Amino acid sequence: MGEKDGLNVNQRVKLLRKELKLTQNEFAKMISVSATLITLIEQDKRVVNDRHIRLICDSFGVNPQWLKTGEGERYNSEKGARVTKLLALFGNLKPRYQEFVLNQIDQFLKMQDEEGG
Repeated sequence: MGEKDGLNVNQRVKLLRKELKLTQNEFAKMISVSATLITLIEQDKRVVNDRHIRLICDSFGVNPQWLKTGEGERYNSEKGARVTKLLALFGNLKPRYQEFVLNQIDQFLKMQDEEGG
């Protein structure tokens, strides 16, 4: 596949993970793969297949064309940009505040469920 931005798909996965300020383990968890797989991908020792691309794009709102070739916008929509901002802000919080934020999100989700959507 093309490398319009000078990077291959494996390097773009690493770039994205770092931009999101996620560890390999956190990134792997969010897309339901092993941390070992992410390590191997980032070391160019494993091919990024269509399943991996779909998981990454669905999880983070990433444009599959950008991930595959480096062409186009990095994110499909505002969702991707919001996810990136949220993760960056969250990553800058101290662990005790991260836990607080997660608890608040859980409460909001429960309220949303009770309201019916």
